Order: sequence, then structure tokens, then C-alpha cells
Amino acid sequence: MFEILTGAFDTTGFPPRWKCGVWSDELGWLHILSDIAIWGAYTAIPCVLAFFILRRKDVPFPRILWLFVAFIFACGTTHLIDAIIFWQPVYRLAGLVKFATAVVSWGTVFALIQITPGVLHFPGMAKLNEQLAHEIAERKLAEEERERLLESERHARSEAEKANRMKDEFLSLVSHELRTPLNAMMGYAQLLLMNPRSPDEVTNAATVIERNGRAQVQIIEDLLDMSRVITGKMRLDVQSIDLCDSIRAAVSAVTPAAAAREIDLQVVLDPRAGQVLGDPSRLEQVFWNLLSNAIKFTPKHGKVQVSLERVNSHVEVRVADTGQGMPAELLPFVFDRFRQGDTSTQRRHGGLGLGLSLVKHFVEMHGGSVVARSAGAGQGSTFLVCLPVQIAVPDVAEEDGDRVHPAAAGDGLLSIPRLPISDLKVVIVDDEADARALVERMLGQHGVDVYTAGSADEALALVARVKPDVIVSDVGMPGTDGYQFMRKVRSLSDEQGGRTPAVALTAFARSEDRTKALLAGYQAHLAKPVDANELAAVVATLAGRTGRP
Repeated sequence: MFEILTGAFDTTGFPPRWKCGVWSDELGWLHILSDIAIWGAYTAIPCVLAFFILRRKDVPFPRILWLFVAFIFACGTTHLIDAIIFWQPVYRLAGLVKFATAVVSWGTVFALIQITPGVLHFPGMAKLNEQLAHEIAERKLAEEERERLLESERHARSEAEKANRMKDEFLSLVSHELRTPLNAMMGYAQLLLMNPRSPDEVTNAATVIERNGRAQVQIIEDLLDMSRVITGKMRLDVQSIDLCDSIRAAVSAVTPAAAAREIDLQVVLDPRAGQVLGDPSRLEQVFWNLLSNAIKFTPKHGKVQVSLERVNSHVEVRVADTGQGMPAELLPFVFDRFRQGDTSTQRRHGGLGLGLSLVKHFVEMHGGSVVARSAGAGQGSTFLVCLPVQIAVPDVAEEDGDRVHPAAAGDGLLSIPRLPISDLKVVIVDDEADARALVERMLGQHGVDVYTAGSADEALALVARVKPDVIVSDVGMPGTDGYQFMRKVRSLSDEQGGRTPAVALTAFARSEDRTKALLAGYQAHLAKPVDANELAAVVATLAGRTGRP
């Protein structure tokens, strides 16, 4: 073998192929040219494969490909040597090259056998195409989902920005609506302090202060109502009612405002419309809101009409005006919370934009519907409330507090009737000196013997010493609040005043606050600002003096 390797190019003993046998020129050159052509192809193929392997680092089975490069190149070399042998009989070199070709070829065979089981598990082209199509579809769906999420995020961001703008506008409106009545109240109070004049001027100033105070109460009550609506805590006191009475009460409340603007307020009621099941206070609130809006947005000498009629199985209440109307683009949003046609600093009409939203919610709670119509700006507006007529079966639900609209309570100074409570002793508990003084003045006009305390501890000592007939206590106080105070009172013996009737007079005005006060031991609950008549009547009732001459 060593001799073969060292004498690979030794031609001794072998003639050129042209001289072996009878070769015609045509046959000889056929072999020569064919071998050279095969060698050229077998050299080009491995070169291309090598270039591909070197450029594509991720090509599968690179070892197999390199073996193919080697054995194809070796095969090509054998054909080149066969062509050379026609002139140079290098049979020893040809044998070595063929041996190398055999080794590389069998190495390739064994390598192929080794990887074949794994390759058989590879998916075919059809399967690969199917998988590729599936992946493309999944990517397309993922892209569509991404676009949808992006659009949803953009929409959510837009809605959040819109809500933020509405919040800012609403806070600005709240500030404006609270400051406006405060300005009149504080201004007239300062005038009275600086230069009190005739009784008529004092009466006028007091009337303005009271009217603006009621306007503030209206704002607070609307905010509380909207809070109940949003939290789902709104309840109805359902009973059989005649809508004529509710409408007349609302008309009576807005008549002074209509008269002041010289507006023709027309009422057309069908007494045969029938009764409905509903909360009279909330339905009166609905009609009061609609009528107040109609009067507010109707110019002087205009006309507002409210009508009631029976239509099949429901009743229709229509409030129409000849006012400024509404543009078409505002109609779909007229019942939205905080939505107003004009929120600029030049707006002509006040309000928080809650009234119509409450109207819609209250009407729908009664199983009805409300729609707004307008032919356009300057063409007036019509609001139509539809309520079902039902067989009236009294059904009392959980109380939501007795609300009386500030506007419905009347205008002007309160006329306080005399009640048989002049010999009563009442303890007033409030950490605010002004609040104590106000309640003392209200009850003092009836001749009540009033004792005041600025804290719960002071009041406990006062109750034990005075033995009052009634206790009037605030709830929100520092240290010991009104609930804790009343529990301490109820823990006293009868001789110490443990069973003294008590009323909670507080700014905590929600229905749950009323329940909490009753559970703490109070017999009654009044919300601030308090009506002087109501306070005196509650004190008389708790003391057992109601109806006495």
C-alpha cells in the first residue's frame, strides 16, 4: 500500500489507453469528452453546495451536505483521471482516487442511514404548507387582535379624556353654582350687619338669603340623588297616586317663577286619566324638573303648557314650551349626566346638568319612558313622559329619605306657628357655635327652655343635671360623635335621662345615615339645613305635645 502511495504517478508497466485495444478516434474522444464534461459538472455541484453551506449557517444536516460535497468532487476527479489515462497511464493514481471515492461514498451512506429515521418524521411539503398557512392565519388574527386592542385602547383613552374634561367642567359648574347663592347670602348678611335699615329692607334681605339658601340645598340634593342613582341605592316609596295631584303640586311650586317672567303657564289635566303606582315625591320631582327647565329656557311672555291624558294602557304627561329649543345634535344626549347645551362662562342659565338625567332615571324606575323633542333652536321643546296605568296595590319599599324640593317649600320668610312646647326643656348638642345659636333661636321663639353643649361629654353632664324633655344633637362632632353620644345616653338610668327622646340634626342626609341614627337610639332624623317649622313639630311630637291647644 505504501508503494502505491509513493508511486501514485508512476506509469511503469502501463501503456496509454489509446494503445490498449483498437480505439477509433470517434470512440476515444467520446470517452474523453464525456469524462471531462462529467468532471466539470461534478466539480461545479460541490462548489455550489459548499457556497450554500457557508452562507446559510442554519442549513439542516450540514455534515451530510459536506459529505455530498466530498464524494461528488471525488467522483468528478475519477472521470478527469480516466480522460488523462488516454495519454498518461496513471492507473495507480486512478486506483487511489477511486478508493477515496469509495470511502467517502460509504461514509455518506452510513451517515444517511443514521439520520433517516429522524428525517422520516419531518413533515412533508404539503404538511409544511398547511402549517405555514395556519401560522399565517394565526399571525393575521393576532395582528387583527392587536389592532382591535389598540383601537380599544385609543377609544378608552379618548373616553377617559372626555370624562376628565366633563369632570373639570362639572367641578367648575359646581363651584359656580355654589358661589352664586353664597354671594347673595353673604352680601345681604354683610349689609344687615353694617347698616340695618327699615323692616322692609330687612325682610327683603332675609328673603333673598333664604331663597339662595334653598338654591344651595337644591344643588346638594341633586348631587345626593345622583350619588344614589350611580350606586344603585335609590328606592321608591310606591303607593297608589293620582298624577293630577303630583302635577298640581309641581305647578304650584313653579308658578311664582312663571309669574315673575310673565310666562303663560297652562295646565290641561284629564281627571279620568286614572291612578298609577309610584312614589309621589319622585314623580313630583320629575314634573317639577321639567316645568322648571321649561320656564328657565322660555323668554318673557312665552308659553309653557303641561297636559295629562290617558292613552290606552298608559298615561302621557306632556310639558311643552315656546322657548329656545334644542339643536338636533344635542337631542341624543339631553338626558346624559352633566350634559348642558352651554358650558361656557357666558352661559345664560344656571344648573349642574343633573335634572334631566334624574328625570329619566326616576321615570324608568316607574316602568315608564321619557323622550325629548325639538324642531331646532328657537322652536321650543317638548318632553313626553309615559307611565303605565296599573291596578293600584299599596306596596311600601325602603325609605330613601323624605325629600321636599326647596322650590316646592315656598318662598319668602317662614311663618312659624305657635306650638304647645313653651314649657319644654331641650338640650342642644353641636360643636359649631353658629349652629347651636340658630337652633336655640328657632326653638326659643316658641318659649322653649334651651340648654346648649359644645361637645358630647358636656352634653352628658347636662342631660343628667337638667333632665330635658328632648335632646337635639349633631352627629359629626370631634372626639365623641353623635352616635356614640346617644349610645352613652341610652346607657344611663331612667332617673339620669337615659330614655329622653332625641332627634339627630345633621348634615349626613343619606338614607343609610338615617338608619344608622335610628339604630344608635335616636327617635327622629333631620337633615341640615333644617326647616324651623319641621324642627318645632318634631320636638313637639317627641315630647308628646302634638295637637295640643
